[in-house]
Amino acid sequence: MKPVIGKKLKGRAVVSTAGLRLGEVLDVYFERGGELLSLVVKPEKITKDIEEYINPNNLIEVPFEKVQAIGRYVIVDFPF
Repeated sequence: MKPVIGKKLKGRAVVSTAGLRLGEVLDVYFERGGELLSLVVKPEKITKDIEEYINPNNLIEVPFEKVQAIGRYVIVDFPF
């Protein structure tokens, strides 16, 4: 995957490889060296499919190693 600027990910829709729409990128977490660690996703709505992945802040944290592709959408391998 080509390098991505984290701020360009904010607001992009996050979809699973099976086509389940998880929400949109709210924020990104980096380690000190600049490597992307995870995406913070704001779910559109909390459904049975995603409810176990929702944190106490009603957000989903997607490990970056689960990201399969970044383009118009962020495609992730779900569940993680």
